[in-house]
Amino acid sequence: MNIIEELLQKYKKLHFSLIDPDRQTPEEAGRRAKICEGYGTNAIMVGGSTVKDRSIVYDTVKVIKESVEVPTILFPNSADIIPENVNHIFFLRLLNSKEKKYLIDEQVRGTPIVKKWNIEPISTGYIVMSTSKRPTTIEKNVKLHKIQINDIEKAVEYSVYAETLGMFCVYLEAGSDAERPISNEMLQAIRSEISLPIIVGGGIKNGDMTKEKVDAGADIIVNGTATEGNIKIIEEIVKKIRLLTSSI
Repeated sequence: MNIIEELLQKYKKLHFSLIDPDRQTPEEAGRRAKICEGYGTNAIMVGGSTVKDRSIVYDTVKVIKESVEVPTILFPNSADIIPENVNHIFFLRLLNSKEKKYLIDEQVRGTPIVKKWNIEPISTGYIVMSTSKRPTTIEKNVKLHKIQINDIEKAVEYSVYAETLGMFCVYLEAGSDAERPISNEMLQAIRSEISLPIIVGGGIKNGDMTKEKVDAGADIIVNGTATEGNIKIIEEIVKKIRLLTSSI
């Protein structure tokens, strides 16, 4: 049983806070992680689309692990940033990438590192949605087969593909600073076709939106932008998740 299974079994629905090592010092990252833990987040994710320095990731993970008791999970953009002090890693395959690099090359490069340092891999089908008029950071940095907000059939196909490959979970990403999250209709359609845990991130800005996504089928809600700005939003979102799960 991996760390996600353990948390889902215990809490039913989850909230993860994403901290980008490029956006603040390790000490500030630790402080923000502690606040999120106080609000009830279930894990701290560490990563970002533009991170390139393994040492800053190592230092950030170190301080976060010293600051909180909830699990720390790496959210990598390449094998180059995997540090030896992380315990868990979303072992991502960006399914709608046009670049072989994000479909297999980085995974092959990262496997020996993960094995050598005994990091728990969580096999994840990562699917980036285009929900904003302006490209998000990941859309600027990676060539994608675009999935627009109404491309429900295409999103379902990628999600079913992830399950067919034997991946543990699907991560549906609207991107940092997304104007809108993925639609409820798309999430419902995906939920009806797969049994994998569904992670949803990007554009979820309050408790009402959180309820919509959980009701539509999300198992894990991720907030990243909020950890850099109005972090109090995370308290509202976590409270809503706890309220929803109290009746399950």
